[in-house]
Amino acid sequence: MTENKVPNNKIRNRIFILVVAIALPLIFYYFFELKVPPPPPAPKTYGDAPVFSLTDQDSSTLSNDDLKGFIYLADFFFTSCKTICPNLSKKFSEVQGYYKDQPRFKLVSFSINPEVDSIPVLKKYADQYGAISNKWHFLTGSANYLRDTIAVNGFKVPVVPDNADPGQFTHTDMAVLVDGEGHIRGYFHLSEDAQIDSMYNAIERVLVEKKR
Repeated sequence: MTENKVPNNKIRNRIFILVVAIALPLIFYYFFELKVPPPPPAPKTYGDAPVFSLTDQDSSTLSNDDLKGFIYLADFFFTSCKTICPNLSKKFSEVQGYYKDQPRFKLVSFSINPEVDSIPVLKKYADQYGAISNKWHFLTGSANYLRDTIAVNGFKVPVVPDNADPGQFTHTDMAVLVDGEGHIRGYFHLSEDAQIDSMYNAIERVLVEKKR
């Protein structure tokens, strides 16, 4: 008596059909019953970044017009800072490393103590943190212009002279994200890991969005 054998390829086909029959309902359940959440909304707009024209560590002029079409992250620092500035610059150096090959992204650090932060001083500080020319700009100019017009009234971040320690300032640890049309799209505390994660997410969302 001859035993009927099912060919191996038919067995494999039956197993494949069975797996698909089991998997499809699970896939539909995952997407439609569990309702996978949509991606987070685009960062909102907080107003316009201020108009400025300042000089960077390479003696080049940088203005807000030069930054049109670029997404940039701004912070406020001074080279003789005894508190938060080294950490801010370290975080910006890490951001630069992450986006060094992204041509539409820049970093802009505004000095709030330009009385000390001359171009040579800024150049030395920029080199200390590995700043790439034309990628990360350290800006200096008029003291009142930088502290009042740009920081306090423009980006809406606090800068307060420390009367107990002349030459020092109480200022923010926040980075400010600006899109290619000059709109402020987010404020992020660089001393908080969760805020840094949110900052990277916001940068990615702004980089891929179309013109508003």
